[in-house]
Amino acid sequence: MNCLAFDVGGTTVKYGVIDRSYKVLKKDKIPTPDNEEKFIDSISEIIKENILNISKVSIAMPGFVNFEKKQYSYGPNLQYDINFSKLVNFTDYEFYLDNDGNVAAYCEYLLSYKNKFSNLIMLTFGTGVGGGIISEGKLLRGQGSAGELGHMLTSNNRNVLCGCGKKGCYEASVAASVWTQRCSQLSLENKTSELSKRFTEKNVGSIIFDKNLNLTNEEKNVRDEIIQNISDGLISLFEIFNNEVFVLGGTMSSEPFDLIDLITSDIQKRYKFPSRIFPEIFISNQGEDSGIIGAAALSFNEEN
Repeated sequence: MNCLAFDVGGTTVKYGVIDRSYKVLKKDKIPTPDNEEKFIDSISEIIKENILNISKVSIAMPGFVNFEKKQYSYGPNLQYDINFSKLVNFTDYEFYLDNDGNVAAYCEYLLSYKNKFSNLIMLTFGTGVGGGIISEGKLLRGQGSAGELGHMLTSNNRNVLCGCGKKGCYEASVAASVWTQRCSQLSLENKTSELSKRFTEKNVGSIIFDKNLNLTNEEKNVRDEIIQNISDGLISLFEIFNNEVFVLGGTMSSEPFDLIDLITSDIQKRYKFPSRIFPEIFISNQGEDSGIIGAAALSFNEEN
């Protein structure tokens, strides 16, 4: 039987019905509700619409979850608690809960890299930065919340306040929402630049990574700052986990432009790894569907 899977973000809730071959049978999305009552009502309504075609419900959340109690406790981009036992007909289906970065990493590993690598780290760039770690072929959870890579303290600017309450977090300087914010600021400052015109057309922050654009010096400085911040985070993760591959995903997956080339060039220019090989970097193969597919995959492969 199929799984109804949800990928909850700070802005949007994506959901879909997934079969055991990981095929997406149907999918849609809704704006993320702003409190627990609205959240439970919205998810319950979607469950009722699909209940005849599913035997499992699996939800990926952008923050800390308690697997045993079936509760979400906190996330910088979704700052209210959720008790999932309040969902409609809760005992009529198998219920699964995990972190959004974890399920995205599991999806990429299972469908694209399982036969190539045993140690993979995925980062998802969206409203914030999610993360998931595959170590020796297994999802690394620690005591339950390992993989919150967006909240590493990597920024030199300790005035950068993150939604989690700390200053200098990785996601506060490199999230896709930051790319968009910086592009918007640059466009207001110089409305005639190539970047401004292209950003007005596409409205995606990843446009700043398009090497075909003739950027002004200020625009280049902003791009290079973002790239260096991303690179520094990847370097730190490599030193800790000695992983074989990085996978970058999230909302920018469909239009990453030259992000990978820029990161690779920056790392090669600024760092050396004697006797070691820095991990390959790839863009997510499943794109924005990695969250719902990964949530479903965990429900099919992990026992409750």
